Amino acid sequence: MPGTPPLPPRARLDRTRANLGEALFPQPAPPARQVPRWEAAALIVALLALGTVLVLLRLGWSTSLNTIWSEDGPIYLEGALTNGFWDAIFTPYAGYLVLVPRLIAEVATLVPLEQAAAAISIVSAMFAVLSGLAVWHGCSGHVRNPYLRGGLVLATVLAAGAGQETLLSAAYVPWYMLVGSFWLLFWRPRTIGGATAGGLFMLATGLSTPGVWFFMPVALLRAATARDARDAILVGFFMLGAVAQVPVVLGQEQGEPIWLWHVLPAYLQRVVDGGLLGQRLGGNLWEVFGRPFVIALSAAVAAVLGWGIWRAAPGPRWVAIIATATSLAMFLISVYQRSVAPTILWTSGSSGGTASRYVLVPALLLISAGVVLVDGALRHRAPSKLPRLAAATLAVIVLAVATSYDMRGPQFRGRPYWEDALRQAATQCRAEGAELAGIATSPPPFGVQVPCSQVSSFAKETSAKPTREARASRAVSGE
Repeated sequence: MPGTPPLPPRARLDRTRANLGEALFPQPAPPARQVPRWEAAALIVALLALGTVLVLLRLGWSTSLNTIWSEDGPIYLEGALTNGFWDAIFTPYAGYLVLVPRLIAEVATLVPLEQAAAAISIVSAMFAVLSGLAVWHGCSGHVRNPYLRGGLVLATVLAAGAGQETLLSAAYVPWYMLVGSFWLLFWRPRTIGGATAGGLFMLATGLSTPGVWFFMPVALLRAATARDARDAILVGFFMLGAVAQVPVVLGQEQGEPIWLWHVLPAYLQRVVDGGLLGQRLGGNLWEVFGRPFVIALSAAVAAVLGWGIWRAAPGPRWVAIIATATSLAMFLISVYQRSVAPTILWTSGSSGGTASRYVLVPALLLISAGVVLVDGALRHRAPSKLPRLAAATLAVIVLAVATSYDMRGPQFRGRPYWEDALRQAATQCRAEGAELAGIATSPPPFGVQVPCSQVSSFAKETSAKPTREARASRAVSGE
């Protein structure tokens, strides 16, 4: 207004902080109706149980409950079985702290040894579902349509871009947690208890992977716009986990980074195509139509995101920009730093889940950007149960999840079954009089080495009890 004196610098700064906080970190809409706490808790427990079962079924019961994958055996389970608790928990691996994978392995030592494979898979599945719960709460301020929010949770828990290697593995649980932590940085919890729970989740993520560093710009913006103790708790726990990794990473020898220019088209293949349409559907379309299809799809996605960002309100616009930029930066830097550039590209006529852990988070961030823009576009329209734009978005998510849900197959995850490997190792110990038992895990040549005394009891059952593989063969043949 003419004649209105300009605001003093402090007032202008406070107004800028308030506007930024309201745009990026809005208060979630109040629930339509209050639900008793016991009823809400029972619903959450039921959904967690259902989600865990759905995650386990992606590889089939036999593979899910009877195999140990990759680093879960020789690094985490072996460490939990042979080292003291605190030594195992705080021992770095691959150049950084890995708290949650080591805690999962410690849980596996609380059950009989023959059930260790099942324990690792079940707890790993539960963490994937908990990450979905974190996404549900975290995005509540920016994704208010419950169907769209549920679709984003579905895309996280049953990630269509995740290959066999990323499923039911303690080693790769932190990748799911990164998605939950990204969204928790945008969350405005209603209670101190909620803030503490969200903060502890982010702390556990930060103590398990330095990948949280990619979210530091959001964390700094959240810190700059903090309004109360709940904001301080969330940011404080996040910073604690992120900073704790710094001396560990600096003190550990890191691998030699490898850059290849095909990492850029690999982003279009693996994240835009395989991430949005699913590894199976997107991969099949790549195999049939090749580069022209990926270019056309990427151009369409870029156009839709660009148009949505241009038309969006400030809040959805900046969240979509942040999510998209983080998706691209995280893929390029991670693939370069972890030296997987030579294997990340799909070659002509073939596709698969190799190095899919580097696809999971960038793909889900790109999906998040789209969902936020769709929800923002619907915010001021006449209310309806399921608007067409939201229905179309959900249809793409459900199609991708459905076509890539079944991940059974021999490509990566397969035998030996854990119980059979235990018996074979015990028999070899008794026959050779060895001190250490080598228990084979998947894929070869991974395995677990423990003192023979820990597996000696399994040798007694070998002659009388057929192996799990033999029992399965008899069942198939009808004997």
